[in-house]
Amino acid sequence: MVEGLRNRKNPISTNEKANLKEVSWREVAKHNTKGDCWIIVDDIAYDLTGYVDKHPGGSELMLTFAGREATYAFRTYHALSKEIAEEKLRYFAIAKVIDSEFPTYPKETPLYDDLVPAVKAYFVDNKIDPKAWFEPFYKFCFMMVIAAVSLYFCYNMEMPAYVNVIGALVFGWIQALPLLHIMHDCSHGSFSHKPFLWDLFGKFTMDMYAGVSMTAWHLQHVVGHHVWTNMFAADPDLPPAEEGDPRYLVKKQKWKALYKFQHIYLPIAYGVLGLKVRISDVTHAFGGEYAGPLRVRKHSPQWYSGWFVVKAAWIMWRVVYPIVFLGVPVAWYLFLFVVSDFITGWYLAFNFQVSHISDVADYPLGDKGDRSDKCEDEWAVSQVKTSVDYSHGDWFMTWLCGALNYQTVHHLFPGVSQYHYPKLAPIIMDVCKKHNVKYNVLPSFTAAFTGHINYLREMGQKGDAASFHMG
Repeated sequence: MVEGLRNRKNPISTNEKANLKEVSWREVAKHNTKGDCWIIVDDIAYDLTGYVDKHPGGSELMLTFAGREATYAFRTYHALSKEIAEEKLRYFAIAKVIDSEFPTYPKETPLYDDLVPAVKAYFVDNKIDPKAWFEPFYKFCFMMVIAAVSLYFCYNMEMPAYVNVIGALVFGWIQALPLLHIMHDCSHGSFSHKPFLWDLFGKFTMDMYAGVSMTAWHLQHVVGHHVWTNMFAADPDLPPAEEGDPRYLVKKQKWKALYKFQHIYLPIAYGVLGLKVRISDVTHAFGGEYAGPLRVRKHSPQWYSGWFVVKAAWIMWRVVYPIVFLGVPVAWYLFLFVVSDFITGWYLAFNFQVSHISDVADYPLGDKGDRSDKCEDEWAVSQVKTSVDYSHGDWFMTWLCGALNYQTVHHLFPGVSQYHYPKLAPIIMDVCKKHNVKYNVLPSFTAAFTGHINYLREMGQKGDAASFHMG
């Protein structure tokens, strides 16, 4: 039966779909390689093994979801070409999936059903490509020039020490900025229509420039965070267990006295984000079956070879070259490295945290956190409630944060370039208003930062946030 369906010449009919064999998500999870690739969309398992290399969006994103639930990734990345993608997918149906690895959302999607045509009309009526390449590319080039200049001053031992420190500070900032811009767009396939450019620029900025694995980022960010946003035991950006984490963010966790001070020590600790993710790279590659709540799929020998080569290349240019070839004393190098990496960590962490961990954001199932739970809100409503926008209309802030100040737009339409978000926000806000869904937007980054600190303080002091709402 499996072989027959794999070679299907016609799309499956509704009657045939009803008669498919039933399997558990655990069975689907076994098919998680390029040579054996299944995904789940709307409770149907699809065998895409023979289609991986033919996928117009490239094999990287598809393999990210191999053996996994991919319903909301499929919907959002094909939101503006839904009919074509759904018709193609019907050729690969192989089984009905009777259970779920993570909490589920309602099948009905009235909000998203209205959002998609409204957003699509904007691009069609204005004859605009939803993706972009020129603007992110020239800004990337500008950032690389700043990076080169900052490193020159950072490691030039003929200059005063304070100049070295200034260079390290600037590089810390400019190490973060391309990750928020071109890398982020590449990870979501919104930088041009060319998958090889997503791989080239995404992996250059992430793996070679910052020393962090793009594959691990795909798992945490695209597979986990974008689907189960702010959901305990599912979103890898939240604490992975009820105990043992320095953050107290949802009521399902067990409170302890240390959390009374989390609004003080966590903002300081955000500086070690770079170190944390580099350690996570190693645990992702060699640490076992899980990374937080997410399964780590099998990698090929070629992938591991590439991983070692890229890590070695990053160590050569980032560590060995300054010390051996530029003559930077080891102790001074380590100090400058820590300075720049802490700046990168703070810059990225604060941009990420204010967009979801806030006293105006929602935390679905935050008092439950069981994988068998069902969410009350449809997926799109949950994305709106769990995201926080700020500084609408401020072009400079939008550039500084890579358009993360339009977080809601990004979560609803991740396959659209960030350079369109300011125009799409009013359209989405209008549709949300018609559906009586509150769209969280604050006037400034200061207000968003205050909301984040307030949430940490309230949760830490009382074990609950004053303006905390569930559902």
